[in-house]
Amino acid sequence: MSSSTGISFEDDLDAQIRSSSISNSYNYELYYGQVESFSGELLHLGLYEVIRNHTVVSYSSVWEYLREVDEDPSNNSNVILFYMQRSQSENDTCGDGNQCTSQTWNREHVWPKSHGDFGTSMTKVAGTDLHSLRPADNTVNSARSDKDFANASNSHWECTECDTSTDFWEPPNAIKGDAARSVFYMDLRYNGFGNEPNLTLVNGTTSPSSGNGFLGDLCTIYSWHILDPVSDYEINRNNEIFEIQGNRNPFIDNETFVEKIWGETCDPNYTDKTTDSDGDGLFDYYDSCPNVASTGYDNDLDGCLDDSDDDGVTDNLDFFPLDPDESIDSDGDGVGDNSDVFPSDSSEWMDTDSDGVGDNSDAFPLDIDESIDSDGDGVGDNSDVFPLDSSEWIDTDSDSVGDNSDVFPSDSSEWIDTDSDGVGDNSDVFPSDSSEWIDTDSDGVGDNSDVFPLDSSEWIDTDSDGVGDNSDVFPSDSSEWIDTDSDGVGDNSDVFPSDSSEWI
Repeated sequence: MSSSTGISFEDDLDAQIRSSSISNSYNYELYYGQVESFSGELLHLGLYEVIRNHTVVSYSSVWEYLREVDEDPSNNSNVILFYMQRSQSENDTCGDGNQCTSQTWNREHVWPKSHGDFGTSMTKVAGTDLHSLRPADNTVNSARSDKDFANASNSHWECTECDTSTDFWEPPNAIKGDAARSVFYMDLRYNGFGNEPNLTLVNGTTSPSSGNGFLGDLCTIYSWHILDPVSDYEINRNNEIFEIQGNRNPFIDNETFVEKIWGETCDPNYTDKTTDSDGDGLFDYYDSCPNVASTGYDNDLDGCLDDSDDDGVTDNLDFFPLDPDESIDSDGDGVGDNSDVFPSDSSEWMDTDSDGVGDNSDAFPLDIDESIDSDGDGVGDNSDVFPLDSSEWIDTDSDSVGDNSDVFPSDSSEWIDTDSDGVGDNSDVFPSDSSEWIDTDSDGVGDNSDVFPLDSSEWIDTDSDGVGDNSDVFPSDSSEWIDTDSDGVGDNSDVFPSDSSEWI
């Protein structure tokens, strides 16, 4: 984040903290995992729940605990005095039965006891909290008194890197962040629960008070936190207090927690790098589209919905994210509306012959004139004269009898030839007799067998004498056919053809 001071945190600060060379005696994810994504007041409340329960130590035991947690890394018989940053014998104490001199140290309440009137009673907890207690030079401790933290103009005569004024105390640059994180912890940890004080950092100058304790100057302290990042010494101290009290200073474990709680108040350029407004797993600071949830559709991790095919439709709405020509599939048939001839019909998408009937249901997808074949005979209904008869489709002579069964497909007057004589039943006088079909003289005998086809009275000439049997008196005698005198002798051989009594 960019602060008004011009100092910047690195973007991967969280990762740096978690991979510190100082051995941590806790699991970061387990300790802070439930609140790490919070910010503002929600984070303040969440962190309070994380650290609120701790083992309270007695004020008399603080001497020994400070000898442990503030031990000089280079000399285990000494402690590092907070403001002076001087290594001093751990036994040079003031107020622990020893005489107070300019070379002795006392227990400095970084958050003054009078700003909340919590004293050192174990019942009020705050006065013995090791996170806000430091060994400090006796004289410097008195000089700081209960002043607010802020930038001052007058150098202290002994702590020459400390500045002071009527209202403010300014620590050396090297420990400004340490002081800031101590009082940020106190603001977080103590909110008036039970007998505990309610402590709040504010801007400006404050005065000693009871119950609700205020300390300033918030935004100056905020800038100190940025100017002086967490040191290995602080991390080690935090770990050791955790072993004693069972709680931690969250602002040492994760410096960005300070930004996320007080950044909006103290930094006009503040951007919360861990807010995820759209819940897509990418913090707003890195999210080019912070109010658009891009989960599942953001391969380039820019926080915006991808448009893989650059068709103007984002992948989450594009049914065809890799096809620039398609984006919508109204009927859900897997074919885009732009190329789907039937965008509202999931059973159809092509019409090869452009007849208005989709290929899937078109029995003749390549024939613009046909689409249905009701009888399944391979001939479309539009050209099939018999659309419901699979055995017929053409009627050449339009006699309503299909060509396949019409014996005379080109003759509209005929279609059946029962006797297969080549003459249709309609004109065949003898439809069941393959040897006959005409009876010219209508005598009931077909012309083919009628010896006299034009004489309705005759049809047989047994003796072949040219005279039909019906009128031939002698049908079996080809030499005779008339017996005028009825004497039983034919006229041809009867000498007396008109005299029945004579013939020879």
